[in-house]
Amino acid sequence: MHLLNHRLVLLVTVFILLVSLAVAQVGSGGTLWFGSKVQPNDADESKALNRFYVDPEFAFYDGNTRGLFEPEDPVYIHINPADSVVDVNDVRLTQFGIFPAGSQVRITDPDVGYPLSHFGTSGFHRAEVRYFDVDGNKAYNLDYPVYLNFNPGTVTSGDIRLTSYMGREAGSRVRDSDLDSGKPTTLLPGLLNFYNANGNINNGGFAIYDADDLIYLDTQPPFLTVTINDVRLSS
Repeated sequence: MHLLNHRLVLLVTVFILLVSLAVAQVGSGGTLWFGSKVQPNDADESKALNRFYVDPEFAFYDGNTRGLFEPEDPVYIHINPADSVVDVNDVRLTQFGIFPAGSQVRITDPDVGYPLSHFGTSGFHRAEVRYFDVDGNKAYNLDYPVYLNFNPGTVTSGDIRLTSYMGREAGSRVRDSDLDSGKPTTLLPGLLNFYNANGNINNGGFAIYDADDLIYLDTQPPFLTVTINDVRLSS
C-alpha cells in the first residue's frame, strides 16, 4: 500500500509539472512555439530582441546532390552565411529525420556539416517571406498565414508554411491540392532577430546568439522588441 501511494504521488507530481509547463507556454491567445504568432499578453510580448552580427539567410541541403531544390530537401535558417554547411545553432524550418521544424541544430546532430545551398544563388529560386491576405484588407494581421515563398507572388507547391493554415502545420510544405495553393502573397517586411535567453554578451557588450536563444520574424524591427504579429521561428 505504501509503494502504491508513493507511485500515485509521483504520478500526480509529474502531471502537475506537465500542466505547469503547458500553462507557462500559453499566453492569452496562443502558444509559444515554432510557427505561432505573438498575441496580446503572451509571455514573451515586449521582450528585448537583438540583431545578428550578420543577417542569417535561408538555405537548404541538396539531399540528392542533383543541383535542384526538391520537396524532400530540408531547409534551414543559416546563421553564418559565410560558412556553407549546416552549423550548430542553425534552425530547421522543415523536419529532418526525427528533428522537428523549429529545432535548433546541436553539435551531436547528424546534419551538422552537411553542405548548404543558398536560395537566390547559382540559379536556385529566391526565397521571400510573404503572407496570404485572407480577407483582402491589405494590412498584415494575426489571421494571415506566412510562407517562405519560392515563387514570390503566389503560394506554390513546395513553399514552406511558417505559420499554420487550414490544418496544415508550420514547417509543412504546400502541395498542389492544398487549399492555399495558388493564393496570392504579399511581401512581409521584417528581420530575423533573436531573444538572448541566457543573457550572455561578448567583450563589446553585444548579445551572443547560441543554444536555446529564440529566433523571431520581427515585423517591427526598428523597435527591437517582441511585438504582436511577430512569428516565432524556433522553439
